Amino acid sequence: MKWIILLINILFLTSCSSGNTLPKQAIPTLIKVEQTFPKKEIRLIKDPEQIAQIIGFVNQYTDNWTVPWYGPPVGQIYFNFYSDNEYVGNFYVGPHFFGRDYGDFWSQNANKSDISKLGKLSEIDLLTLIAP
Repeated sequence: MKWIILLINILFLTSCSSGNTLPKQAIPTLIKVEQTFPKKEIRLIKDPEQIAQIIGFVNQYTDNWTVPWYGPPVGQIYFNFYSDNEYVGNFYVGPHFFGRDYGDFWSQNANKSDISKLGKLSEIDLLTLIAP
């Protein structure tokens, strides 16, 4: 019985952590925006100014990343970053979260306003694409 209480306390404390800090994303030369289901490429972003604005948005979210205890989140829209044809990172969007894969599957809560801002920067109607 003591072990069960200890296990519950550990799970509770780890789920209440304030989150981790991930490094800032370096500015890539290409962003490939893809939808998970149905699997398709939505857009290639090559304009350096637009890429810098999107990465500036992404880099606002360096703190408060957690790995959900129930498993990795699956984003509906992925922003995959490439430099010289080499994959260098990602940022993805679900109905109520942002995610990043950086040694693990990280996520944090996101509201509609923030998702909409990313949509405007990328010229994609993200709210429509991720609607449940």
